[in-house]
Amino acid sequence: MNQIMLNDISNLQDSHNNTLFTYKNADFFRNDIQFNRPFFSIENQVISPFDLKKFINTERVFDIGSRKYIGSKDNLLPFLEKVIIEAAGGQMESFFDGFSGTGVVAEHFRRYSGKVLANDCLVSNYTVNRAFLNSSRDEIDMIKTASLIEDLNNLEPVAGYASRHFGGTYFTRENAGLIDAIRDAIDKLEANGQITGQEKTLLVTSLLYAADKAANTAGQYDAYLKGMGRESYENGRHRIDANVYKRIRLKRPFILYDGGNEVYHGDINTLAPTLQVETVYLDPPYNSRQYIDNYHVLENISTWEKPAVFGKTRKFNRDGLKSAYSRRATAAAALKELVTSLKCRHIFLSYNSEGIISDDDIITILEGRGRTEIFEKEYPVFGNGAGVSRKRNVVERVFYCKCR
Repeated sequence: MNQIMLNDISNLQDSHNNTLFTYKNADFFRNDIQFNRPFFSIENQVISPFDLKKFINTERVFDIGSRKYIGSKDNLLPFLEKVIIEAAGGQMESFFDGFSGTGVVAEHFRRYSGKVLANDCLVSNYTVNRAFLNSSRDEIDMIKTASLIEDLNNLEPVAGYASRHFGGTYFTRENAGLIDAIRDAIDKLEANGQITGQEKTLLVTSLLYAADKAANTAGQYDAYLKGMGRESYENGRHRIDANVYKRIRLKRPFILYDGGNEVYHGDINTLAPTLQVETVYLDPPYNSRQYIDNYHVLENISTWEKPAVFGKTRKFNRDGLKSAYSRRATAAAALKELVTSLKCRHIFLSYNSEGIISDDDIITILEGRGRTEIFEKEYPVFGNGAGVSRKRNVVERVFYCKCR
């Protein structure tokens, strides 16, 4: 491993591709970074590892936001940053993302917080958040991890759980067989003591992102698309994403090491009373669609417990994983319980204009803790994946409460 200084970054074009470099809390190989793009607008400008991520080579590595996910705030990060940083007064001691989902919000606010905490009720999201938010060099040998990913990419498909239940529907039969081969191989590496628990987390995260890219869906797994076997376009209509037919290929997550963050998997209403933080960001489900229904396939790949699945959409029994925030009858009461239990100075609640909790209820709940303001941003929403996309505008609202 070679420690480099800021002024050395632009000179790495001539380095050997297999040399691992360290810049602050980022490790990367020569070809992980696109050096044909300008790094600095001013000579010797200070660049943070977060800025370095803007130049990653997405053919080799991926960032936390490189996946499709309902309700992702990736495109709203500038709006959220402006609202939260101005209201909270800049740098924060701690930042808690209670419904972290993809983890893009927690990842973004690492640069503004001494410590980030993230929680999600899905194991698949917990796995991703652990990989990106809580990896350290003590637990990760990136040269070994890169070699293992290459080995996993060279495996042949096998007949197993994924090919039996998801082949020919959510994935091609070849890719479903590759999921079986790769996921079983990762567990075997762990059982043989060849990888640490955190290295397993990185490998499973790589598989989740690779599988999601090749999935025959419209960005979620409540159902698969019916175009399997067709050409990508027929009569000018997009029938199926061309990536569906490409062989699954794992890439490495581009990690910024920081073992001081905290990542949780569980019910936020149970977790929240145990935490003391400065700033809380809440982005609960806002409609009746259950996230476990939308991402049951990724949940299966992540846990690899291989439960029985049922029906045309091949879902497992999810009775204990349903969210109270996705039920009109229980959402407001769940939010009130949560907000009342928070130990913090600032509460930021994202809730768009199509939510099932009324604005009056939200304001009443938050004003029970302190003065509340509302910030709004209108933005377009498009249909994802194949088929006909329907555009509509929704309004993202951030309710800000400065706690008494």
